[in-house]
Amino acid sequence: MAFDPNEQRGSVTIGDSLVGRKAGASAAERARGLRAAAPVRSRMARLLGVHTDERAWRRGATGERATAWWLGRLPAGWQLFNDIPVGDRGANIDHVLVGPAGVFTVNAKNLTGKVWVASRSILHNGHKTSFLPKAVHEAKRASRLLSAALDRPIEVYPILAILADDWTLKERPTDVLVAAPRGVKDWLRRQPAVLSPRDVTAICAAVSKPTTWR
Repeated sequence: MAFDPNEQRGSVTIGDSLVGRKAGASAAERARGLRAAAPVRSRMARLLGVHTDERAWRRGATGERATAWWLGRLPAGWQLFNDIPVGDRGANIDHVLVGPAGVFTVNAKNLTGKVWVASRSILHNGHKTSFLPKAVHEAKRASRLLSAALDRPIEVYPILAILADDWTLKERPTDVLVAAPRGVKDWLRRQPAVLSPRDVTAICAAVSKPTTWR
């Protein structure tokens, strides 16, 4: 039988790679689903400015897109991955960022009102949030999964990129970077290099594989 080179080519589908996923895609899809389930109620709530689950998911998608816009302006050598699905229960990581300064999970928030930041807590409109422990948990989970995929320790650092109407920064948390998206980008640019280009390439290859996150 004659050799057919086409038979040796592997097929690649979009599902085989997480490269190119749009920021906020999952949140936007959730918002669309809620609007489709109750279109009139959703339209009225939007006109009246009522806080609903649909509004929360829609604003969340906007926050992720804004954060991705700023992170996409980092210099050459940085790679941004958006909307990474983790596990089989619908969890996701808003952004995973890999570059000379290391590996980072970025949780994007788009909040109305006031944000108050201290070393161990974040308040939103006077109410205590779980933003900090969740960001830490997210980074630790990513570290564990990437370490397993690459068979070597991979440190992952948590970032909270928060859009808000008003900020009060009393004291910076020591284990999570908390800043507006532009501030996150500026902070990352100032960090020293700890990864070689070869390290960045290898880690990005692992990040891009859906199997890494399952």
